[in-house]
Amino acid sequence: MQRPALRPLAVDISHPELSAAGARRPALLPLGAMVAAVALSGVAHAQETAQAEAAALPAINVKTQREENLGYQGVKTTVGKTPQLLRDVPQAVTVVTEQLIQDRGADTLKEALRNVAGLTFNAGEGGRIGDNITLRGYSLVGDLYLDGMRDIAQYNREIFNIEQVDVLRGSASMLFGRGSTGGVVNQVSKKPFLSNINEAALTVGSDSYKRGTADLNRVVGENAAVRLNVMKTDTDSFRDGVHSERWGVAPSFSWGIGTRDEFNLSYYKLKGNNTPDFGVPYFNGKPLNVPVNTFYGLPGSDYQREDTDMATASWTHRFDNDTSVRTVLRKADYDRDLWAVAPRLAANTSFIAPSTFINRQAQRRGGVEHTLTSQTDFTTKLEAAGMKHEILLGAELVKEEANRWNYATTPANPSTTVGNINAYPVLPPGYGNKTRINPVSYDAHTVGIYGQDMISLNKQWKVLVGARHDRFSADYERTAPAGPLSRTDAEWSYRTGLIFQPTDTASYYASYGTSFNPSGELYALDDRGANTPPEKNRNIELGAKWDLLDGNVMFRTALFRSEKTNERNTDLAVSIEQNLLSGKRHTDGIEFELAGRITPNWEIFGGLALMNAKIDAATGTQQNTLGKRPINTPQHTANIWSTYRVSERFKLGGGVEAVGKRYGNTTNTNEAPSYVRWDAMAEYQMDKWALKLNVFNLFNRKYYEGVYAGHIVPGTTRIAQLTLSTKF
Repeated sequence: MQRPALRPLAVDISHPELSAAGARRPALLPLGAMVAAVALSGVAHAQETAQAEAAALPAINVKTQREENLGYQGVKTTVGKTPQLLRDVPQAVTVVTEQLIQDRGADTLKEALRNVAGLTFNAGEGGRIGDNITLRGYSLVGDLYLDGMRDIAQYNREIFNIEQVDVLRGSASMLFGRGSTGGVVNQVSKKPFLSNINEAALTVGSDSYKRGTADLNRVVGENAAVRLNVMKTDTDSFRDGVHSERWGVAPSFSWGIGTRDEFNLSYYKLKGNNTPDFGVPYFNGKPLNVPVNTFYGLPGSDYQREDTDMATASWTHRFDNDTSVRTVLRKADYDRDLWAVAPRLAANTSFIAPSTFINRQAQRRGGVEHTLTSQTDFTTKLEAAGMKHEILLGAELVKEEANRWNYATTPANPSTTVGNINAYPVLPPGYGNKTRINPVSYDAHTVGIYGQDMISLNKQWKVLVGARHDRFSADYERTAPAGPLSRTDAEWSYRTGLIFQPTDTASYYASYGTSFNPSGELYALDDRGANTPPEKNRNIELGAKWDLLDGNVMFRTALFRSEKTNERNTDLAVSIEQNLLSGKRHTDGIEFELAGRITPNWEIFGGLALMNAKIDAATGTQQNTLGKRPINTPQHTANIWSTYRVSERFKLGGGVEAVGKRYGNTTNTNEAPSYVRWDAMAEYQMDKWALKLNVFNLFNRKYYEGVYAGHIVPGTTRIAQLTLSTKF
């Protein structure tokens, strides 16, 4: 839904004690008090409070001049914790806008991220399921965020309640805490706004695809609105026997919109039940050459169930035009269950025939996770020492609890063969009995305190300096005789940047940032890891951003080096007490991105990333990875998508995605071939109705996109989807 997107709030207050000049600068409110106010205040009480304050204080006049992320051009982002123009961020940022998501027919976060150069997809690996992506050669499994809060659980994310997706590249632990070696992905939720606009859409397509969505927004007071987003999707697949179904609901209520005190309450529910697909095995280092629809799973018994619940409350208090404090509290609960098989060839397989044996390797596990997160950000603008300052001070408190387990692998999975697949075999007695083994419980606490100052030396030069301190402690309980484990790390992270803006349309920057990865992150720890300090990372970047064609198009480029300076290595010959921090790898690269409206009828979005990634140091059994390319890191990725409005009612569009050769392992013996995929769309609009056709993989090319060491997952065959949408 396209809605008015406001410029950064401009508040006009005439009261002498609250004016910008000589204002009383507030101290940062106690974090616990603000959290309690958000969590415990009833809606009626909050409205009464807002009305009382409005009567006691001068009216706040909010200027509603529009500065929108319309079309394909992202102008603003909050990925730096405060609303910023992209030209003022000294790092590479990609904004995937709502219009771009809609035109491309994306229905999941994964599909929306096809627009991000330098990003690739991993297959389900080891103990991990759900969204699994790589950026600049580094995994982002722990670097997915929703509205600036860590969304770490393993599940497949939807797009029905997402307004835009911001991708910040490079180390960012100063902003987000642990992780962020290659960058972060931040999903921006839809929020209520002061207009009565409603949308609904129904999509049908190939492979029995059916999807319905509704986005309903209603003004319920002078400065209050409610919004409801709902979704139901049910589809088969081009892969025989694979099925997916999911539904979601996301209500939200905001009051005090644009006033001195603004509140928001929201809830998010997403439930999925899918047939997991572990693709095909490798043979002689290449994907097993079988028809693309070949599925070696057990569709009658395999499943992947996910249940996600999030409740969020936020309060923003504006002291004046330049000073505000915002507190957010979120309770998130995740539940997942996996019972599946992954195909594997026998180790001594030397040739392939229809009768060649394929083992169905057990993939059986489950878990529940609970997180409670509080974030408070204080922002202000002031002048000191002849310079302008934009200051951010913040604190984050996180409590994480998790329980994980595997299921017994007996009785064994029925085997099959390469060419004579028995998809629905007679299962042995007791198959499907979920006997839990190797349970692990996890309890962790994070305390993060951070500060940042954007200093305007003059009209052309800006300097960014920021630092954060995190204390991350985790406790693990394991069944005997393994016993408990614990690990505590306290780390500093830094972010600096220099920006030169000679004109209103050009911005040049140099930046440096650090990040860290503790052994206990991602809910995993073993005896050696409990004695191992965090890995350290850094990002060095030079870049430029230009506004072209009267600001209708933004073009950016970045030259970067992302480096892990002390990666964990396992070498039992040297140390049996801890993992050695003796590994090292880097990615050097250059990126280009173009987004915007070339003419009133012609929209375009495109990106290119050229990367040279290499493992620089390793010890022990990992020495055979020296000089190799890291997993799933192609030398190039490129994408372009463009639409042209042929007439007032008719729009055509299309694009291409190109990904170079990648490797599924660090020894570079399992290879995913390069590919090029074309997509297309056509849309006809009539008053309040629109009919849109999307075609994916237009030329029906066979390609592989989900990469892992033991298996690789094919990309879609040619499919078509037809969407009927309405606004009312």
